[in-house]
Amino acid sequence: MPDILRIEPDSITLDKLGLNSKQLEAVKYFENPLLILAGAGTGKTKTLTSKIALLIASGVSPSKILAITFTNKAAAEMRQRIAQITPYSSGIWMHTFHALGAKLLRQHGELIGIKQNFLIYDADDQKKLIGSILKEINLESEKNKIGLYINLISKAKDDLIDEEAYSTAAEAAGETNRLKTARIYRLYQAKLALAGALDFGDLIHKTCKLLKEKDDLREYYQEYFQYVLVDEYQDTNHAQYVLIKTLAEKHQNLCVVGDPDQTIYSWRGANIRNILEFEKDFKNAKTIILEQNYRSTANILNAANKVIVRNRNRQSKNLWTKNNTGDNVEIIECSGEIDESRFIYNKIKKLTASGAYTYNDFVIFYRTNAQSRSFEETFMRMSIPYRLIGSIKFYNRKEIKDAVAYFRLLANPYDTVSLLRVVNTPARGIGKTALEKIQAYALEHQLPLFDALENEFQIPKLTPMARRGIKEFTIMINSLKAELGETPLYIIIEKLLTKSGYWQSIEDLSEKDPEASLTKLGNLQELVNAVKEFEDRMEKQNISPSIHKFLENVSLASEVDNLEYSKYAVTLMTVHLAKGLEFPAVFLTGLEDGLFPINASHSSNSEMEEERRLCYVGMTRAKQKLFMTWANTRKIFGKTYPNMASRFLFETELIKGKEENQNEEMPQSAPYVPEGPRITAGRKVAHPVYGIGKVINLVGTGEFTKVTVAFDNGGKQTFMLKYAPLEMV
Repeated sequence: MPDILRIEPDSITLDKLGLNSKQLEAVKYFENPLLILAGAGTGKTKTLTSKIALLIASGVSPSKILAITFTNKAAAEMRQRIAQITPYSSGIWMHTFHALGAKLLRQHGELIGIKQNFLIYDADDQKKLIGSILKEINLESEKNKIGLYINLISKAKDDLIDEEAYSTAAEAAGETNRLKTARIYRLYQAKLALAGALDFGDLIHKTCKLLKEKDDLREYYQEYFQYVLVDEYQDTNHAQYVLIKTLAEKHQNLCVVGDPDQTIYSWRGANIRNILEFEKDFKNAKTIILEQNYRSTANILNAANKVIVRNRNRQSKNLWTKNNTGDNVEIIECSGEIDESRFIYNKIKKLTASGAYTYNDFVIFYRTNAQSRSFEETFMRMSIPYRLIGSIKFYNRKEIKDAVAYFRLLANPYDTVSLLRVVNTPARGIGKTALEKIQAYALEHQLPLFDALENEFQIPKLTPMARRGIKEFTIMINSLKAELGETPLYIIIEKLLTKSGYWQSIEDLSEKDPEASLTKLGNLQELVNAVKEFEDRMEKQNISPSIHKFLENVSLASEVDNLEYSKYAVTLMTVHLAKGLEFPAVFLTGLEDGLFPINASHSSNSEMEEERRLCYVGMTRAKQKLFMTWANTRKIFGKTYPNMASRFLFETELIKGKEENQNEEMPQSAPYVPEGPRITAGRKVAHPVYGIGKVINLVGTGEFTKVTVAFDNGGKQTFMLKYAPLEMV
């Protein structure tokens, strides 16, 4: 530890920060790698920001501090808190993992063949690109597996397996589906490179590759970053773990903050081992546990503790609070999903009428997106304002995706996905037949699609209308591209919308659907506003605004980054989006075995523990009131089925019941026989998402029969047999 850190700085007085003894110990510890096990509501952000502020006030240059968070919102909050403690915080490397990767690759990516102006492809772009590959290799019949191929490629990147290594492993295994995936992976990466694009997995994977292959660069950043701090460490995947370990290798001044009890993202690569084995991975590491909760009442905390203590794969801690005992946690049995939504409506009306709560104080958590429907319908009917988080985000709306695709073409005309999206939107005579001829020409001459468009005079059998449309399109893109850097971005996007005819096409929609036209025009105007606000924000920070930076901000925004409370409304979201949030009153809904925990009867121990952590996260978002609801019947595909209360409700010890009954089979009914050949154990089946697999188990009878399938890709899933889209192979 540098001597300067032993000096108590004048510019920051720790005793005025209101830290408890454990927080203070964590803030002042700099001798070895440090793991701060921070339970829910224990002030981890306060601890982390105080630690960073102490470093700065002790003389460490902010630019030598790397702090990593998981959302832009969290990063902005930490910046603000640090600035309130010490005025000299400008220059900190405060980023999400993906933003850090993007920054390093823009600065140094050319060393491994990545263009500086690369675009970032989102999930929709990935689907389109994989779809075009399947068509190219005559596998259009497998378009229902696009999601599967994206997941397999993303997992490979999270595990730092590139397309060549994946292909080598597939060839060694000789397994047909893996060989097919390997071929798609190679083509996918080739097309990304041709388009000058990276996907989210690449932002970490390629950064690790860059630092591994370029010794001088790796050694520079290992020397440069004197302190590395990571928030939500329990959510890191293998690639993120390698990136952090690489950057902290020299100084070993690494501090990670997290809570194994809040690991809820294993399905997207998070590895709980990273935090559970931190002391093994980093020599002489120290662990400090934060257990004093500042958020919840004692009753809420006690109920949550009784649930999470059932997990075995965790580090022991017991949250406690000096807060008052508070109201009892309420567990409510409802007759169905409509009764559930009505109960919540009535409770919200009663509490807001008391004057003690506003609509902003309430959140409704559910396990699956489909559950939001009954709440939305009730709230709309009863005129309760609500905000739905995680549905169609602003930048995922069609008209916004179209406008942004035009913008992306100015940044990079070789972005094939964006080009195909807007080349004939609105219609300019470049129909399906013309596009097929253009694509065939591009493929034959190994040209990017935009170059093929600029050579339209050499493409045979195009109609005069198509040629005219192509020429107008390329001239428009090139002329506006030439204005970049000279004309403000918000004016350029206004010109794009006008010259492309897109704005007019939306106005013309008013004749058929005036409301839709008005909504879409409002959204487009809001996009122009967003570009203007971005430029103003960059200029205030003395940063030159660029089209690439704007597009990067759009790509890297998470579901909760734009969560704002300026308008009073009840918040609706899946419990997976709950991390980092808190509300005075929480409704945790749908607590039924089979729904929450999902696939209760056939979950593995690790899967059940993750479901329990998910429940724990939902419970610990509540500050004053917690309502846990379940429905003894629920409709699935129009039919009503009986339910059993979730085992998690019994684990709170707030209701009585025999825990051994939680694993009983569902009520008996007549045997359910699916149409076509009977699915039995050992039979080969195909699923539109997971691919080919073998039935390894069937449990239950009648309409409640569940089938477990081991898929060739290594995954295992359990379905309700009646509704599983399984086909015999």
